[in-house]
Amino acid sequence: MSYVREDGGLAQARRRRHRRAIIVILVAAALVFGAFLYAVNYMNKDGVAAPAPSSSCDVTPTPPPQSVFVLNIYNASRDSGQAKDTGIAMTSHGFRVGTVSNDPYKEILSGAGQIRFGPNGKKNATEYVKKYAPDAQLVEDGRTDDSVDLVLGDDARTVSSAPPTTVTPPPGCPS
Repeated sequence: MSYVREDGGLAQARRRRHRRAIIVILVAAALVFGAFLYAVNYMNKDGVAAPAPSSSCDVTPTPPPQSVFVLNIYNASRDSGQAKDTGIAMTSHGFRVGTVSNDPYKEILSGAGQIRFGPNGKKNATEYVKKYAPDAQLVEDGRTDDSVDLVLGDDARTVSSAPPTTVTPPPGCPS
């Protein structure tokens, strides 16, 4: 006996169409969602992801105060090359070294040397340069900018080179 369905397979055809319709709707929804994500990324800096929100652990190094003014280093001693060596050392300490040469006043200083500055550079001379040449004499001259001259004498102590200062993260943040 052969099995004949009364509905003629219409129920099975309806189920297939129903399944096909659900698949088409899901694919269309996925395409719309993908297009939406693409549009959001395109409008947000041409596809570049937005930066992560800032946290309290972000550490931005600030330039040391001594890198803002120019420090000129002059040799007024009988030792040749002393200004060059000191210039390299002061650069490693974060100073913005300008001229490195012999003393333009052509003096020979028997002591530790001089720190020459104008009224606008007094703070730079006393707070930043003086700690590297503590025995040097402070001399205010007539310059109008904030630059400072470190003039090395015969008894000037050698300034050692050291790596630039590093920024340490706040407590509780990874280093």
